[in-house]
Amino acid sequence: MQFLPVIIFLLILNSSLHAKITLIDDNISDEKPALQNLKDVSSDINSEKENKIVYGKPYTVFGVTYYPMDYIHKYEEEGIASWYGADFHGKTTSSKEVYNMYDMTAAHKTLPLGSTVLVKSLENDREVVVRINDRGPFVKDRIIDLSYKAAKELGIDQKGTARVRVTLLSESPNQFVLNGKPVDINRGNFSIQIGAFQDKRNATALKDKFLNADIVEAMINGKKFYRVRLIGFETRIGAELKLITLEKQFPGAFIVAD
Repeated sequence: MQFLPVIIFLLILNSSLHAKITLIDDNISDEKPALQNLKDVSSDINSEKENKIVYGKPYTVFGVTYYPMDYIHKYEEEGIASWYGADFHGKTTSSKEVYNMYDMTAAHKTLPLGSTVLVKSLENDREVVVRINDRGPFVKDRIIDLSYKAAKELGIDQKGTARVRVTLLSESPNQFVLNGKPVDINRGNFSIQIGAFQDKRNATALKDKFLNADIVEAMINGKKFYRVRLIGFETRIGAELKLITLEKQFPGAFIVAD
């Protein structure tokens, strides 16, 4: 058959990369190319220091050359986030750290290794803060690859992908800076979303069960939703402690930073 040589070539290519490359199915996490195919990504990285910022050298994956950013102080981008998990758990990342799917980390093609970013889902308003310690995702139109834990907190572990906004908090993992100003991400205005309904009567019935609840309207894919949130938390830790008490009654509850 005329397709046989192509099939054999693809099988050889797949075997040489030591990694399955998923191009179509959005319901599972991206598979990433083997570390040995990331040319010159981590040759100058100190594997003993997770707080080291690495700007890195240009590297080439699948014929495309990427140029890591140098001394970037402001970055924001919207696009598709994906995640990677068990297949890479325990393997070496581009920063020479060992990948732990239960850490709050992520892969990005060009942001400095060691920098921290805020990832906000544009589909459910959830937010996570992650440290960049790996390179990827090398799939068209995807801008960040989250660890399993980060994906779960963002609510995309089942779906596989989601549209997000990625904002650089700081190049340094020890200090958060946004638009040139120090930011304390643990203080501010926090709320806990415990439900979302298309019927406002259901939202009102839930709201009335709490003294500190409010309803926030949102349009999602042309449909209006009424989100019920517990408000008045001035610190993230305060919201997290309250969330623990709500998990059994509202297993899908999550924290929102206003």
